[in-house]
Amino acid sequence: MKVPGVRKYVEFYQFEPRKVGKFHSSFKIPSSAILVGQATRVLYRSDKLNPTTGVDEGVIDYFHDHKDGVKVYRVDRDAEGPERRVPTFITGHKGLWRIGYCLGFSYTDHAGKAIKAEASDPLPELYALPSGKQALLVVQGKRRVLALIWGGNLRIEARGIVN
Repeated sequence: MKVPGVRKYVEFYQFEPRKVGKFHSSFKIPSSAILVGQATRVLYRSDKLNPTTGVDEGVIDYFHDHKDGVKVYRVDRDAEGPERRVPTFITGHKGLWRIGYCLGFSYTDHAGKAIKAEASDPLPELYALPSGKQALLVVQGKRRVLALIWGGNLRIEARGIVN
């Protein structure tokens, strides 16, 4: 049986998943989210093997600086900005794969102010679509999407998040 996302997981981590799990039965990707601004950075913790050497370097904290076109969308009540429909290429997924723990992200809001969203324990997880293209989802406890990051030339490759 083919499980969506396993191919990208293996490409990213350089090893087979130890287990394939499910989200909570109440988990749903929202159909709309609030556009809060231009993504500038995402921070995550992962235990992937070094994609160049194949060496296990242990758990490492990574960051990725985003380029133009990548936007941050939040789903909490405090988010300010225009509501946008979440594209069907995200809501219609057939499985997500875990990149690692999300340590936070930052963005520039509509007024040009730099905003840092820092994660706290228990850390949410950072997921990607099976294709590894165009979207990141910050998910708490396999139950609730906290934020979505999509747009531009965002993708996930063996070396990490790129755009």
